Amino acid sequence: MSINAANPSSSTVLNPAPLEASWSQQRIAVATMVFFGAFLAFGMEPIVGRMVTPYFGGAVYVWTISLTMFQALLLAGYLYAHFLAPRIGAWHLLVLLLPLLQWPLNFSAAIAPQAPIATLIVDLLVQISLPFAVLSTTAVVAQIWWHRARVETLEAGASPPYFLYAISNLGALLALFIYPFLIEPFFGVSVQRWAWSVGYLLYAAATAWVCYLLRPQVRKVTQHARARPAIATQRVLRWLLLSAAPSALLLAVTNVIATEVGSFPMVWVLPLALYLASFILAFRDAGESLFRRLDFWLLEIAVLALLAAHLKVFGWWLPPVILTSFFCLCLIANRQLYRLRPDPARLTDFYLAIAVGGVLGGALVSLVAPLVFSELMEYPVAVLAVVAAGLQLGRLNWWRKTTFEKGAMRGAVLMFGLSLTGLGYWSLSGIYAVRNLYGVSRVFDVIPRDGQPAYRILAHGATIHGMQYLDPAKRTEPIGYYYMGGALQQAASLRRTPARVAMLGLGAGGALPWFQAGEQVSIFEIDPDMEALARRWFGYLIDSPARIDVHIGDARLKLYEEQRRAAPLYDMIIIDAFSGDAVPTHLLTLDALDVYLSRLSDDGIIVFHVSNRFYDLRPVIKAAARARGLAAVVTKGTEASKDRLNINPWVAVVSRSSARLTPLPLGDRWMAVSGTDGLPTFRVWTDDYINILAPLSNRSRHD
Repeated sequence: MSINAANPSSSTVLNPAPLEASWSQQRIAVATMVFFGAFLAFGMEPIVGRMVTPYFGGAVYVWTISLTMFQALLLAGYLYAHFLAPRIGAWHLLVLLLPLLQWPLNFSAAIAPQAPIATLIVDLLVQISLPFAVLSTTAVVAQIWWHRARVETLEAGASPPYFLYAISNLGALLALFIYPFLIEPFFGVSVQRWAWSVGYLLYAAATAWVCYLLRPQVRKVTQHARARPAIATQRVLRWLLLSAAPSALLLAVTNVIATEVGSFPMVWVLPLALYLASFILAFRDAGESLFRRLDFWLLEIAVLALLAAHLKVFGWWLPPVILTSFFCLCLIANRQLYRLRPDPARLTDFYLAIAVGGVLGGALVSLVAPLVFSELMEYPVAVLAVVAAGLQLGRLNWWRKTTFEKGAMRGAVLMFGLSLTGLGYWSLSGIYAVRNLYGVSRVFDVIPRDGQPAYRILAHGATIHGMQYLDPAKRTEPIGYYYMGGALQQAASLRRTPARVAMLGLGAGGALPWFQAGEQVSIFEIDPDMEALARRWFGYLIDSPARIDVHIGDARLKLYEEQRRAAPLYDMIIIDAFSGDAVPTHLLTLDALDVYLSRLSDDGIIVFHVSNRFYDLRPVIKAAARARGLAAVVTKGTEASKDRLNINPWVAVVSRSSARLTPLPLGDRWMAVSGTDGLPTFRVWTDDYINILAPLSNRSRHD
């Protein structure tokens, strides 16, 4: 159909249509590129975390250091986007080829769970840095391209580029949420890393397509001078503070939760996902008036959640409380950050400041805080920093907009909550505390009351790791999980004496009174401070008549080293290695069981202490035992403790012969593992496949 040039109305009506369609296609293409890039970048983080764990261990610091490393790589990507991307235009496509030097996604290192932090950082740089750094440029590069394509029409109402940042965070959020629920439970790490590697090739193709669609604008290498307004130094400093404080809070919250629940993808990604969700809600023009009214309500929700968190009991309800407070505080800070956004021509300065602040906040928590604080004080400090940055406490005059009574009440709640928060989240009284990369350990003395004798407690996080009577006459009497007649002591009594015993996990040494003169107990403890704590504050190590050797390091790896040098076998192996209620998943896989069996005599037994407030791990042991044709019995977990100092544990006992387990009385306490034992059937855990949701769900049915 031809257009009559003499008919201006026809030209006016028909010409814009193809242009509108082209803009719509470009918008969809750019949004897809940004979404896919963020999805791959943040989907890469938990995959790398899972790949790193077998080499450096499952301690929470391994994840926080990895996360800080990702933040540093994000900064590197933003530096590139700020200084180079605007000048090289379509040549950016060549940068997309750099990750092929580290393709496909993989990680391998020397097995060294106690290696210096620098070793982990170097290995991450050498093996996974290029893909993440290049992917981190996506959102900013796309916004540069989009702004150039629309720079002539911004005044006419065309979309500013900041909507792409929200799309980027949406892609990252989706990747983090689906990983623990739809990816990890069904696919092993080998499948995950290959799927990701193919996904990167598709991303590169999508970016090339966007570059083609926007080719006239992408080729421009200069920006309009009128679009480069100056930025005040004070504004940049506020950007840095508003990005550093939530970043520090992100890692602090992860530390608090992972210390108790365990360090694995589900725990890693939930705080990170909420952090990103706060950006999605905050970085939008809609709802400004609503947010201004909500700011202080959000703060009050955060304060009330923090008050609840000061209860000195860590239960299933506390992680949601902490995460609720965290999300509200991040939303306040990020909304303030969006209010301070610059002209789109200076967006690279803006995102560069956000990246620098993120690295600073992360480094302060992961690298500096363990050296400065003996407690998890970075948590309350980060909370106060977020409040100060997000609400600008110097201008808190919001009570004037309400009645005096409401203002006084809100002010009282606010100040009370913040004052308690400033005292420290886990600031419990005690006689000694020590902090290292594995968490905070404390020693407490409990005074006599209600006829109960005085005793001493060793706690890691909020979980008791051992107790001992202070009365010298009762000093060698085991209590807690290890009391005489308890399930653990019954399982230990199956050994043929005198026995060679390997014990994974020391704690206060509460199990040592079971062993007699002539027996040898090799204790494997990953926390380098635990032996000193046990010797200084508890007497089990000193008073034991057995020969005790303590080996510092990852137990599984130490046993593997013994296998290689053909060391004498053990008659019993006791796995009692927990950090808080964290699950050392690498000690519960089929691969780990094979290591234990290689170090066990033919008629030896393996005892798993699996007491946990959050996970029922008995089906995990059941699946591994059946996969190797082993006999197993487990406690039913229904027996009530007769004494408040004697705690009935959940225990699983495994042997090559069912006859070795017959002395355990089946009935109210013990049951044999079989097809009719009532325990669910889990897929066998391996170093490649772990599904932490299954034992979490099964444990909830017992509460």
